[in-house]
Amino acid sequence: MTTKLTWVLLLLGGLLVLQEIIPRDIRYIKEYPADLRNRIVGARMIEDGRSPYFYHWKNGDGLRYYDPQAFDTNEPSISTSTPFLHHLLTPIANLPQARILNIWLVIQYLLLTVMTVLAFRIARTVEQQQAVLLLVLIFLLTNAWKSLTWEGQTYLLIPFFALVAYIFTRPPRAIGRSVAAGAAAACLVLLRPNTLVFFLPFLFLLKRFPFSWKAAFLIPGLLLGGWVLLSPRENGLWRDYARMVQEQIKVHQDLPRTIPHNDPDPHFKVWEGVDMPAANSASEAEPVKVYSENGNFFVLFRNVFHRKLPVAVLEGICIAVIAVLLGLYALQRPWQEWELSRVAIFAYCLYMVTDLFSPVYRHQHYEVQWLTPLLIAAATYRKQKKVWYGLLLVALLLGCIHLPFMKMENTIGEYLILAVLLGISLLPARSSGHPAVAEPARPGIF
Repeated sequence: MTTKLTWVLLLLGGLLVLQEIIPRDIRYIKEYPADLRNRIVGARMIEDGRSPYFYHWKNGDGLRYYDPQAFDTNEPSISTSTPFLHHLLTPIANLPQARILNIWLVIQYLLLTVMTVLAFRIARTVEQQQAVLLLVLIFLLTNAWKSLTWEGQTYLLIPFFALVAYIFTRPPRAIGRSVAAGAAAACLVLLRPNTLVFFLPFLFLLKRFPFSWKAAFLIPGLLLGGWVLLSPRENGLWRDYARMVQEQIKVHQDLPRTIPHNDPDPHFKVWEGVDMPAANSASEAEPVKVYSENGNFFVLFRNVFHRKLPVAVLEGICIAVIAVLLGLYALQRPWQEWELSRVAIFAYCLYMVTDLFSPVYRHQHYEVQWLTPLLIAAATYRKQKKVWYGLLLVALLLGCIHLPFMKMENTIGEYLILAVLLGISLLPARSSGHPAVAEPARPGIF
């Protein structure tokens, strides 16, 4: 197949995909994506000088903190995002919820567009550029993306900041790029603290970076970290967040916990531009088919062995898996000469191991986090590893289609993504044809 024909097919395929998914995602807005509301309520509460992590709506509180999904019998609230994520949402938090939903959908597509452009620009061959575009088009058809937009989730921010951190860590080693990489890295950790694991493999490569670059990289993290530690208000929010996480683990693992009596839902029909009867009618008229699964390791263990896995054992297995993978990475020679792309893919896999071993139920939208290593893998595609990439295509397609006879196909696909990306990153190509260390950026690239 000629290069020109491939571009034509990608263009036609892109038009068909966008024609399908954009009206679909706009329709989801009419059905009220529910999960964004608790982030908005949390942002409003923090702006008002309150903590959202154990708040439950009471009669007389009005609509500012109202969330129809938040009425349960649990002690912690359903605000499970970090204080930093709530801060990021502050600029739009005081708008009516109906308008926020539309704005957030646009933001999601803007984030994906920026990620696609970044990956496209670092691709050095036509085949790699085409692989990036093909990946994005397929990903838009996955249950992961459907779940993200249907539920109004925010998980796309995690791969976005991870990819930005990687892009600005690549050569050239300019101070401005170092600060940008450090800022993205700090945002990533403050969005999800367990992403710290992502940076472990990079510690082996510190000799590649001059002292001035490393010092500039640390500046944003030190500033944001100092803000969290030294501000009594911010420090208190993070303490509440940590306590909420522990209580949520009890909820998800069905452990002994306090059962409070919260006020019932008043079932407001219309609030902040959201018409709940109309949203319910739209959902009933054209039901959304999003096949979501809980892909946690503890869920798989329970399904196979019909017994619960204690949280301490789950955490121990997770640490052991990460230690083994880091050992395999460190023992390879010469790992000092690894391409930065391979290190980044491997490092992100370590973070996703912590995600898959989480004691809190993870739903299908969690899978969008794979976008960072998938885009890097596509942008560094090599024919020598075409078997691995073929398996990666199979894994992605398992997340796009629904086969009634196959149980947990989304989960199978996600674990296959993990296995393939570990293979791509840990196993060298037979003949790469490119220098191992040097990954020169194009002139003028970011």
